[in-house]
Amino acid sequence: MNIEDRVINSVKGVLDKRPEVTLDSRLLEDLLVDSLDKLMILSAIEDEFGLEIEEEFADVHTVKDIVVKLKARGF
Repeated sequence: MNIEDRVINSVKGVLDKRPEVTLDSRLLEDLLVDSLDKLMILSAIEDEFGLEIEEEFADVHTVKDIVVKLKARGF
């Protein structure tokens, strides 16, 4: 499974009853993610990739932003 699918599956796992999750999905506007949801998503990403999320993930706005940040970390 590629990094994009792993991120989408992690987001879907937290937001199981929300609209379809794609790379272009905006966290706030499309998926209605609140601050608690965002923390849960980042925690799921930490578990999936075995890393510790730091401040650089605070400014993510889309699912693709998360993928870009992970790729910048070498995933």
